[in-house]
Amino acid sequence: MVLRAAPRFVVLGGAGAIGRIVVRDLFESSRKNVVLVADYDARAASKLALTYGSRRVVHASVDARETSRVASLLSGYSVVINCTHHRLNLQVMQAALEARVHYLDLGGLFTWTRRQLRLKPRFAESGLTAILGMGCAPGLTNVMAAHAASQLDRVHSIRIRVGGIDFNASDGDFTFPYSAETIIEELTLPAWKWSRGRFVQRPPRSGWESIDFGSPVGHMWVVTTRHSEIATLPLRLQDKGLRYADFKVGFDRLFVREVMKRLRAGWKVRDFQALPAPRSAPNDYEVTRVIVRGDRHEILMDCLTGSNNKWHASAGDIDTACPASIVAQMIAAGRIRKPGVWAPEDLVPADLLFQECRKREMEFVYRRAGDAMNSPPRRTCE
Repeated sequence: MVLRAAPRFVVLGGAGAIGRIVVRDLFESSRKNVVLVADYDARAASKLALTYGSRRVVHASVDARETSRVASLLSGYSVVINCTHHRLNLQVMQAALEARVHYLDLGGLFTWTRRQLRLKPRFAESGLTAILGMGCAPGLTNVMAAHAASQLDRVHSIRIRVGGIDFNASDGDFTFPYSAETIIEELTLPAWKWSRGRFVQRPPRSGWESIDFGSPVGHMWVVTTRHSEIATLPLRLQDKGLRYADFKVGFDRLFVREVMKRLRAGWKVRDFQALPAPRSAPNDYEVTRVIVRGDRHEILMDCLTGSNNKWHASAGDIDTACPASIVAQMIAAGRIRKPGVWAPEDLVPADLLFQECRKREMEFVYRRAGDAMNSPPRRTCE
């Protein structure tokens, strides 16, 4: 397809927590970028677009389940960035195919990602590029892992760990750091890991482990959850001998117990979503870590992100939304051209992605150690 001189982006779910930051990053990245804020909530989409006071940001109301309506809306745009729930990914991909528009999303929680990969022939035949899971985790984590693996002759294991600290939090607070629906799925659905050359299921809320993320996060408990990185990284790195891969994210254990207590008492997702959101400006910090071990060496990469007061964005908002915006712009500019459906590690140029992330005040730390210099000890609790 022929891309327009002025890159034109649709942010589906653009008035949501992550979508609004994707819109902000696209708007501020280039004076040429045109952005359509498309959301089920017409009032929220209109309100957000009008805050820019610019003809480069427009809005529309759309239900992502209505494929033909979405396709009509996408027509004439360069890339659609899908910030809706992963259960809608396949429908939005179908709309992108009908509209002949490139596609990018924030992840498919393993199962949906594997289903989406089956559309590779159709996107390839249409000359379109789709990149699955291009936020922070998945997204940055995939690219970081592949980049670290490229420095090693052989790769035995990949461990992905994410932890953070909210400086506004007080004892007894019960708030969700990101989508309540996604967190509940992560805590209740069986997790997947790659072990001895095959996908293996693990019980939900298993594999608790204490990790030292360094200052200011410090020691934090992380737990195995279902995640999209595990659906694709083993396929990319199996030829390098990858035998093990898992993903764990940090949660306060009391928070997890309270979530499960309320679920057992009959709470539904909508009940958690109705809880009041914090009113104070975000003030937090997140560490996204990838540990790749080979025959003789181990490579540890951290991405360090803080909140952005100007954008009223948490650390998790920034490190999820900005990579999606950056890679969408790479597609629109023709820096990523390969038709088909891909994981981030397949196509995204690591050095360019890291360079652009640094412009958003995201820092990367790289450490390579021999066998005699293992990473800080960690306690595990199954």
